[in-house]
Amino acid sequence: MAGAGQTVILIAHERKLPELIKLIKNRLAVFSEYRLLATSETGEAIERELGLEVTHLFSGKKGGEIQLCGLVCTNTIRAVYFIRDPETPAADEPDITPFYRVCDLNNVPLATNMVSAVALTYWLGRKIAAVPAADESREKAACE
Repeated sequence: MAGAGQTVILIAHERKLPELIKLIKNRLAVFSEYRLLATSETGEAIERELGLEVTHLFSGKKGGEIQLCGLVCTNTIRAVYFIRDPETPAADEPDITPFYRVCDLNNVPLATNMVSAVALTYWLGRKIAAVPAADESREKAACE
């Protein structure tokens, strides 16, 4: 398990979850280097689809995003992925508003859409060996 500053938070609105899973699958080497935290819904989907170990906190319906948001203040979080659906958010989906503030206050990068998620993933993986060209084309497809 990764140490302090080696933890990544992963949250996605229901309709955006397949896109996040696709990104993680395409850059598995990067995400395998980090401890992963998620709301229970996102964590269960990642574990089921990719076999990665994810620490689940509360579900979004029970305030899991608030619990995760609080962890950003502990200076143990390297990055936050909160992939949101701005077009059709459900009333019971987690709210991103607190993450804007807490990430800004603590200088933690926050990805809210797939283009920023890909960029953040490159940043997180910058010390990992060069990505083969085939992987780069798959990542580009994840954004389209």
